[in-house]
Amino acid sequence: MLTDFRVQPLGYLLALGVAALYGVSGYLNAQSARRAHPRLFSLLIGLAQAILGMSILTSLTYVATAANLPPQDANLLAIDRTLDFDFRQYLQFANSHEWFIVILAFGYRSIFWQVFLIVIGLPLAGCCRKTAEFILALMLALVLTCCITTIAPAIGVYHALGPLPSDYPNIVPDCYYDTAREMPLIRNGTLRLLDLGRLVGVITFPSFHAASAILYAWALWPWRWFRPFNITINGTMLTATPIGGGHFLVDMLAGIIVAILAICLTRIAASTLSFRTKSCEPSEVSPGTARSLEEPRGSAWVQRATIGAAGSG
Repeated sequence: MLTDFRVQPLGYLLALGVAALYGVSGYLNAQSARRAHPRLFSLLIGLAQAILGMSILTSLTYVATAANLPPQDANLLAIDRTLDFDFRQYLQFANSHEWFIVILAFGYRSIFWQVFLIVIGLPLAGCCRKTAEFILALMLALVLTCCITTIAPAIGVYHALGPLPSDYPNIVPDCYYDTAREMPLIRNGTLRLLDLGRLVGVITFPSFHAASAILYAWALWPWRWFRPFNITINGTMLTATPIGGGHFLVDMLAGIIVAILAICLTRIAASTLSFRTKSCEPSEVSPGTARSLEEPRGSAWVQRATIGAAGSG
C-alpha cells in the first residue's frame, strides 16, 4: 500500500485459502477433546505458517529491490578477491566435469523440497517444538535478508565478471538468469505487478541458499540416523550456491551469518516462552506420557493436545 506495486490477487487468494485450510484444521484439531494430537496440530499449523510467510516475504524481496539503491557488485567482487576466491576457475572446473554439475544441481534444488521435509517430517517424528523453531528462524532469516538486500543490492558474480554462456556451455544457472532478468525491470520501474505464481526471489546479497543450508542442517540435526545425508546434501547446497545462483563468496558468508543470527534470535524467543517442552529428539519422545508439554494457565489447547497424544500412543 505504500508503494506503486500492484497485486495479481488470484495467486495470493489461493495461497491464503490453502493456508487457511491447514490453519483452521490444525486449530480445530487442537481444540478437539477427542482428536487432539500435537503432531497433527504442529504439522497443519506449520504448513499454514510456511505458506503464508514465504508468500509474503518473497513478494517483499521485489519491494526491497525497488528501493533502487546503488548496486554493490563491484564491492562484493573486491571482497571476493581479497578472500582469494577465483570464481572463473571454479566455473571452469565445474563446466569441465559433468558429474560434478549433476551433484551441484541436485544440491542446489534441494532448497525446495527440504523445507517440506522439515515441516512435515519433524512433526510426524514428534519434534513439534523444533518445527515451530525452524519456521520462526526461517521467517526471521527472510526478514533479515530482505532488509540487507534493500541497502546492498547486487545482480551477481556472472554480471560482475561478464563471462559469456559459451564459456560455460554445460551449466545453465537458471536462478541467476531469473534475477538478472527481473532485477533491472524492478529497479527501473517497469515491473510493478506482483504475481505470486511468477515470483522468483531477487536476492543476491546475502545468499538465502546459504542461509537455508544452515537452517536445514540445524532443523534436521535431531535425526541422528539422517545426519550423514543431512551434512552431505546441505554441504552440497553451499558448494553449488556460487554456480547455481551466481553468488559471490561473500554472499554465502553473509547468508551463513544471517542464518546463525536467526537461530540465536529464535532460541532467545523460545527461552522466553511461558511454558517449556522436552527435548525434540525423536528417541526421547515417549508416546505413553503426557509430560511432553507443560502448559501455562489458560492454555487449554496445550492440555488437550497433550492428553490426546498420551491416549493415542
